[in-house]
Amino acid sequence: MADAEARRRHPTMPYLAPRKFRDDSANSLTTCIVKYIELRGGFASRVSNQGTFSRKLNKYIPSTAKRGLPDIIATYQGLSLHVEVKAGRDRQSEHQKAVEFAVNGAGGRYFVAHNFTEFKQWIDKL
Repeated sequence: MADAEARRRHPTMPYLAPRKFRDDSANSLTTCIVKYIELRGGFASRVSNQGTFSRKLNKYIPSTAKRGLPDIIATYQGLSLHVEVKAGRDRQSEHQKAVEFAVNGAGGRYFVAHNFTEFKQWIDKL
């Protein structure tokens, strides 16, 4: 899908490097999921709630975002999607489980993605 989209966007380019996606790390899986949702006509964005280090204050400043937010927030076919990416032995925190409960209670869809295949099967069923 990504190769076809690249050819559509750049019709005058005779040769384009093939797009390659991997799902063997949290970062690469997040990239795969965001791109797939966008290629299917949805909107998706990574959510970064990491704090920053202030050199002026010489200390770490935590983020003001709500704790437990998922890694990806998206809208697809009119549905509010929230995707938490977990790679390897990583597990949901209690804050993330609370957000999952709140999202599902509000009518959104929440999914914990361990690999792209499971995510694709889930979103294709929507």
